[in-house]
Order: sequence, then C-alpha cells, then structure tokens
Amino acid sequence: MPADLWSLVLAAGGSRRLGAPKQLLRIRGRTLLSRIIDAAEAVTPGRVVVVVGADALRMRSLIRRHHPGTHSVDNSRWARGMAGSLQVGLSVLPHRASAALLLLSDQPAVGEASLRRLIRAWRRRPGKAAAAAYDGVVGVPAILPGTLWREARRLRGDEGARKLLRMKEMPATAVHMPEAAWDIDTPEDLQRPLHGIRFPGQGPGGPG
Repeated sequence: MPADLWSLVLAAGGSRRLGAPKQLLRIRGRTLLSRIIDAAEAVTPGRVVVVVGADALRMRSLIRRHHPGTHSVDNSRWARGMAGSLQVGLSVLPHRASAALLLLSDQPAVGEASLRRLIRAWRRRPGKAAAAAYDGVVGVPAILPGTLWREARRLRGDEGARKLLRMKEMPATAVHMPEAAWDIDTPEDLQRPLHGIRFPGQGPGGPG
C-alpha cells in the first residue's frame, strides 16, 4: 500500500440519537472502534490517526490497550460538528502524507476488503478523491487527496467530506460499496443484519 496514504478515523461524536457511545458498541465481542482501527491498520500500518472527542478518556484508553501503534488526537470542539474533526485530523498528518483515508466507526460491515477495493480504485487516479458509492450517493469511506485539503479546511459545522466528494469540478471516483450503507445512528439501526451487538456493560441483545 502507498506509504503516503494515512487513515483518519473520525470517532469524536457524542451518539446523541443512540443514547450510548456507538464507538464502544460490541459486535461479536469487539468494539466498533477496534474493528475499524484493525481494518485501517491492515491497509495503512503504522499510519492511523483516530480523532476523539466525546468520551475521549475511554476512547484513548481503548486505543492504548488494544492498538498501541495507533495515534489519537483530541477534538475539544467535537460538539460543533464533523467538519472540525476532519480538520483536526488533517492538521496532525505528517508532511509526507499526500492523501487521507477517511473512516467512521459506525459502519460495522466495512472491513479490510472494502478498504482495499477503495485504495485500488484511488491508485488508478491518485489526484482525485475516491469514495464509497451506496444508496445512490457517494460518501465515507473515502480517500481525500492533498489537493482537496484546503477545501476541507473551509468546511463548517456538520459539513463533512461528502460535500467535497460531490464537487462538479473534481468528481470523486465512485467505488461500489453496499456494505457501507449500514451505519449505527439509532437503536433501530441495531436491528440490521449483523447480530450480537450489545452496549458496554450490558448483556447480548442491545440496550434493553
């Protein structure tokens, strides 16, 4: 995998609609945050940054225990929206980084194989963004080349990478990724295909 590609896991959100930190939900005994970090480390080993915010102490503790080679950075203004987390993450990448693989912790069906498909498509046109295509849209996971980082710094509030991926003057390379359509935002989302999800400290079967 290209050494100038770094992974940014945006995991600062407060999970207000869910009522519990989604990053710490477990699928088959492993947290959602650990699952996406493992996938990121598989494709960008030693080049993974996790942006934390809400419940930052718990997130950093998990990272230290289970992912000692992964970096973390705090977005103290996480409540202002996703744009800030993206900007904080980009700001700590080393100068040699030329592209960022943007990831979320709440897409449990996205794994290493998904990311390798995305990277292969991006490498064919490394000057352009590459993004997952699902449900008629393009979104995260996505690879944002350095040419778009200046635009990323102009985002505000809950404006995320999707706005950049839809730029008419530089449309993203779309990569079919139906598994990215499942994200965890509400208790109802827990009823989707994968089973065995539970809240931290509770038994199998969810928050009930």
